[in-house]
Parts: sequence; C-alpha cells; structure tokens
Amino acid sequence: MTIKSGKSRVKNLFVNSSTAKVLCEYLIQKGINNELLISTLACELHELELADFRLNISAYHALWSLALSYTSDERLGLKLAQNPHNEEMGLVAHIFFNSPTLYEGLQQYQRYYSLVNEGMHIEIHNDDKFTYLEYVCDYNEVYCSADIEHTLALSVLRVQDHINRKLDLEAVHFQHPAPGDISEFKKIFRCPLRFNQSHSTLIFKKCYLNYKLPRRSPYLYKLLIKHIESLSRKILPAISFTDSVKTTLESQLSKDKVDAENIAKRMNMSRHTLYRRLKSEGISFHDLLDEVREEKAYAYLNKGKHSLSDIAFLLGFSELSAFSRAFKRWTGISPAKYLKSRPQE
Repeated sequence: MTIKSGKSRVKNLFVNSSTAKVLCEYLIQKGINNELLISTLACELHELELADFRLNISAYHALWSLALSYTSDERLGLKLAQNPHNEEMGLVAHIFFNSPTLYEGLQQYQRYYSLVNEGMHIEIHNDDKFTYLEYVCDYNEVYCSADIEHTLALSVLRVQDHINRKLDLEAVHFQHPAPGDISEFKKIFRCPLRFNQSHSTLIFKKCYLNYKLPRRSPYLYKLLIKHIESLSRKILPAISFTDSVKTTLESQLSKDKVDAENIAKRMNMSRHTLYRRLKSEGISFHDLLDEVREEKAYAYLNKGKHSLSDIAFLLGFSELSAFSRAFKRWTGISPAKYLKSRPQE
C-alpha cells in the first residue's frame, strides 16, 4: 500500500448511503435475511432511503464483506455497476451531468467527492495529451477493492450512457492486485488495465475536457449547487487544526523549514500553543512531521520521477542516509529495496 494507517481517524469517517442501498436491494433479491443486513449496518434499512443519510465507513465495508461472502462473487462491484438499480443517481452525480462541460463537471466532482466518501479524495492531473482522474485513499483502511471497482465501472458506464459512448479510455489503473480473471474488466473498460498501482485512476484524452454535456439544465444546476453547499456546511467537519499544520508542513518540507518554531511562526502562534493544540487532537508535532514525510515518501517513490537523493531533499532531510534510516524505521526496508520490490510497469 502507498498510504498509511489511521485507524483512530477512520472510525469517524462516513460515506453516502446510495451504494449501500443498491447493495442491500441486490442482496435481498438474493434472499438474504434483513436482520443480518440491519446488524451489519447498525441502522434500519429505511434510513438508507434518506437523501442526506450518512453511513459509517466501517459499517459500509462490513456490508461489502458480507455481500462478497454471501454471493461468492468476487466481481460483485463490477456486476452492480451494470445493475439497473444504479440508474438512480445521487446529488453529486446530478451536479456532474448538469455541468456545462466535462471539465467543469469534473471540477465539481472533485470538490464535492468528500460527500460521497470521506475516506478518499479526487486528484486531477493533466499532461500534454491526457487527463488523470485519481481516486486517492487517505488511509489504507478505507480502501475496498470491490467498492473501487464498482465506483470506476459505474463512472465509466454512466458517462458513456449519458454523454457519449465514443469517449473511450486510454487506460485504467487499480491500486489492488490483479485478479486471476480480468475478462469482466476488459468488457467494461475496453482499454489497457494495470493493477498494483499507486492510485486507482481513469486516464482519458485531455481534449475530452472541452466536451459540452448534452443533458445540461442550467436552472437545475444552480438549484443543485445551492443545495449541496447547504448540505456540506451541515455534515462536513471543519478542517482540523492537525490538518492545517499538516498542510503548512507539506509546503515547507523542501525548504528545510519544518522545525516547530518556524511552523508556529507561519501559523501566527507560539510554539507552546502549537504543541498544546496538537496534543488536544491526540498527536505530537514530531509524530505529525513523521507522518507527513512518510506519506510524501511513498508518493514520490511510486511516481518514479525523482532520485533517492532528490526525494531526501524534498522531504527536508539533510542527507540521503537520514532519509534511508527514517524509511527503514517506517517500513523495515530501505527505500532502494522498496523500489526494487515494486511491480515493474
């Protein structure tokens, strides 16, 4: 995995209930006992019908585990993406399809994706030819292979159904290992597939971003944006102090200015206040800096665009040996050995 553990934080993460609703309906059709679903979800089934209902991510993953076990279908995520039940779209999907262009739709998708899944975020990158839509897990506990297969397949099938069937993909990446049989993947995505990648990613021609969406309703779009802004203010937590410090640390790593004194100064407070407020959120400055460096180290190593010496510099280490010692403390192996162990593309 390219992301680190965060069990204490995962307990307080939530997802939209729309996929859970579809999954439960499918399992009920297959004859599962309703009480088993209720005990797994720790909520009543009718609550999944509520537009603003949020399901704890641990319960959501438990539902996927139950579904995979009950059906003995390892590709259940792909199958559900082709299920007629999935024609019922959520709020974020409606905003996407009512945006003026594909580019603006993806911008809104990225902006509001935390309403769909608080454990992941969207990153969009472009090069000269292609756009990369990355589904990035913030903690390894939130990664669910069946769920990500369902998410990517559903995204592709909806775009083809509601926009244009000729918007083909260049490649699809999955973070998890390849299954023994990928024929169902080939049927849906119809492009080169890669597994064991840094992030799960949809890759398509950059020129598609200018595509005007055919079913757009400007009036509905404005209403939807107004509603989702109101909803996000109610259910999304304000950014924590820890996250603010983390963002500041990330901006200062390569400048070798990640001592507590400098970070506190940049945040207009004393070092003592910095320490105290981090402690109140259950983390020390030293541990947070270590966490930031570890996350960035994985990201740089998996991109494969920097030498080990450059990565050490970008992470704020004085020399390569200091980075190597830290990485071995995090993982048990050296960064050089980690690179050799990665699957070759």
